[in-house]
Amino acid sequence: MPKYSIDKLITDFDETISERDTISILVHTAADNREHEKAQLLAAWQEMVQWYLTRYHRVCDAWLNPRHSIVDFLKAFEELEAVSIQRVIAKGFLEGLTREGLKAVGRNVVKKSGVDRVLSAMRADGVEVEILSANWSETLIQGATEGLCDRVISNSLMYDAAGCSTGNIHLHVVSAQDKLRKFRERTKKPPNPDEIGDGGIRTLYIGDSISDFLVILDADLGVLIGQNRTAIQTIERFRLPTLQLQEETRFDASQRYQGTILLVDSWNVLDNFLSTAE
Repeated sequence: MPKYSIDKLITDFDETISERDTISILVHTAADNREHEKAQLLAAWQEMVQWYLTRYHRVCDAWLNPRHSIVDFLKAFEELEAVSIQRVIAKGFLEGLTREGLKAVGRNVVKKSGVDRVLSAMRADGVEVEILSANWSETLIQGATEGLCDRVISNSLMYDAAGCSTGNIHLHVVSAQDKLRKFRERTKKPPNPDEIGDGGIRTLYIGDSISDFLVILDADLGVLIGQNRTAIQTIERFRLPTLQLQEETRFDASQRYQGTILLVDSWNVLDNFLSTAE
């Protein structure tokens, strides 16, 4: 059994664990339950997606500039995220979903290669695994990661007396700043960074997009998986320090990784980096 070099893993979900973003899956599942208005609902959703993407790219163009700090850049998205979620709620895109239905949808979510094996092996080795996500359905994530994690921290749908979602959302994690706050709540930093690896907690965070950057840079080990275009642009524009992990790269206990973005192409590469034969 491998021996992992971390005590705790906190991971994003959409496009970090899942192969694709699952937000549209939520809306399409809700539309399937409302056959009489399905076409109208999905057309309105496509309009919503285009509305969001147009404004998202405007924010990127206005703020993706070296004269701003990475914190200012990420903070610029807060209003857009808040307004877009309120539009989703007002349009009732998520009405009519059930907990059991969402768990079933989650079980069918396609996950990235190797993630099931790696998370299972980590938990078997005593690593605490938590998911920290801005997804709108904690229940969907629970269905997708059953047996693979100890805790899910996410947003959650509201339900009526009949057990059907009302379209409203309990909001807990929306922005990059929310993720950082929740991450710090869930980690216990030793008072002295030199204590890490000598009785201190070593926590790794992995995500795939710019909303993960504040946590990636804050964690003892921060990992970016995949090739998200905006994430790579952000790294280049703000000259953020990176280290590309290769198949043969191994964790070095004498090196301090905090503040460096570790780049990986797959969960298998991350597994090789963290594990050593006993």
